[in-house]
Amino acid sequence: MDARDLVRSVKVVGTARGLRSVRSAWRRRRTDAVGLPRPAAERARVPGVAQGAEPEPGGGVVRFARSVLRVRVASGGVVFCGWDGAGPEPSYALAGGALEADERAVLEPDTDGGWRVVSERVIVAVSRMGAVEVRTPGGLVLRRDLPPRWWEPAEAAPTADEAAPRPVPPRWVQRSEVAADARFFGLGGRAHGPRLRDGAYRLWNTDPGGSFGPGDDPLYLTMPVQLVVADAGTHLVFHDNSWDGEVTLREGVEGAGS
Repeated sequence: MDARDLVRSVKVVGTARGLRSVRSAWRRRRTDAVGLPRPAAERARVPGVAQGAEPEPGGGVVRFARSVLRVRVASGGVVFCGWDGAGPEPSYALAGGALEADERAVLEPDTDGGWRVVSERVIVAVSRMGAVEVRTPGGLVLRRDLPPRWWEPAEAAPTADEAAPRPVPPRWVQRSEVAADARFFGLGGRAHGPRLRDGAYRLWNTDPGGSFGPGDDPLYLTMPVQLVVADAGTHLVFHDNSWDGEVTLREGVEGAGS
């Protein structure tokens, strides 16, 4: 586009033809709003306040007002956390069966109404509102997952003069905090390379069609696997979920977490 094209574009907007185009677009939008079914109503949900806990081999189940969390520490310090009744199996992360639970791990009450699982290699602390901290035996925090939030379809019957609402799939979001000096790697094949910089990364396999450059993402094989390297310790996280998703990363600075 040169200067003449720019002037021509401005002129079209200011002419009668441009005004008719705006009116036509407005009418189409109004028609879609009336004719198309509205999206179904959603209801947000958080775990709520912890109500109690039940011990199990390797950890236990913490019950909240609107959800349950199962924490299990396996041999070698592997930690499983599953919300809403999710169990260690079946799992995309395991080639064989589930790892044996650490029989020495103990579920015990923590401060401020929370709970914690104490083992020889790792400590998992669960707050009364559902935040989960993974700590070293010495107490250093490797990762802190804030309480998850779910959006689920709300039960709402359509009225007699409107169409059935357009279904909306359930979704969830969770924010995690790590050390300020932490650096991120993983999430499968990425055009930018193994080191993950600030930005949003989609978890959905895509064929870029032949060659690809640094800005092409996602690629052929994405994985919900994240490696976090920090002075306090290195840990690997596998989100056992095969649905389309997005991971947003922000590297920290001294005095502020990631």
